[in-house]
Amino acid sequence: MPLDKMPDPTQYVPTHKSVVLHIQQNPVACIIDSDSDHKLHYQTLDESSQIRATLTGFLNKHEDAGLLLGLKLQIQSQENIFEYVVYPTEEFVDAVIFTESIFIIDEKMGQLYRLKKIITDQFVKTKSEFDKFQNMLK
Repeated sequence: MPLDKMPDPTQYVPTHKSVVLHIQQNPVACIIDSDSDHKLHYQTLDESSQIRATLTGFLNKHEDAGLLLGLKLQIQSQENIFEYVVYPTEEFVDAVIFTESIFIIDEKMGQLYRLKKIITDQFVKTKSEFDKFQNMLK
């Protein structure tokens, strides 16, 4: 997304925190969701549930911090739509790209849900654009 074409900057305000956990020495991208109502909803989902997940990477210009790479994850089930906006670390970004999965966890690091086989094409493009801008600034 071009930096000067964000029609509504409030859509890119961080809503959640991200963390990378290591499971059997492999990095796993996790988004922390502390809403207890979401926890109950995720428990009712199973593998056969109709879930659509969209991952969008974006670049945002911050006055003090400079250029930031963020992501917006939208999960839609038959009953609800959940939206997560985070500004992750580089390790998180790499974990998403390589494993094509994101875990939704609670604040005690318990797994709520795992999104598998997330298509990361647009996210990879955004990361390469971010890296190109960072190299230009050096």
